[in-house]
Amino acid sequence: MQRAPALRPPSLDRPLAWAGLLANGAALAGLPLAVALPGPLATARLVVGLAAVLPALVLGLVACGGLLARRRWGRTVALVALGLGLAVALAGGIVWLVLVPHQRGSTAMGLAALWVLQLLLLIRWSLPPAEMAATATDNPPA
Repeated sequence: MQRAPALRPPSLDRPLAWAGLLANGAALAGLPLAVALPGPLATARLVVGLAAVLPALVLGLVACGGLLARRRWGRTVALVALGLGLAVALAGGIVWLVLVPHQRGSTAMGLAALWVLQLLLLIRWSLPPAEMAATATDNPPA
C-alpha cells in the first residue's frame, strides 16, 4: 500500500531572505549617518562601523542574494554573516551599555531584541533545508 505524500509547510527561506535583504540594505544605507552623527564614543562608532559592521552587512547582502538565487553557499554565507553580526552586536552592545548611561534601559531592550533575533536566525539557517529533511524522513533505510 502506497503512502500519501506528506504535506509540507511552506518554506520560510524566501521570505526570510527578502527580509534580510531589505534589513541589510536599510542598515547599510543608514551606516554613514550612524557613524557621522556627533555623540558619545564617536571615534569608536567610526572604527567599529567600518571594521566590523560594514563587513557583516555586506556579507548579509551577499548571503541573501545567494539564498534568493537558491545557491547552496547562501546558507553558509548567511551563517558567517549572522555569526559576525552577533559577535559585533554582543561586544559593541555590552561596551555601549557600560560606557554610555543615556537611555540605558531602552538601549538594553533594543540590544536584547537584536541579539535574540540574530541567535534565532543563526539557529534557523543552521537547520538542514526542508528538501533535505523531507527526503531523509520519507525514505527510511531498507
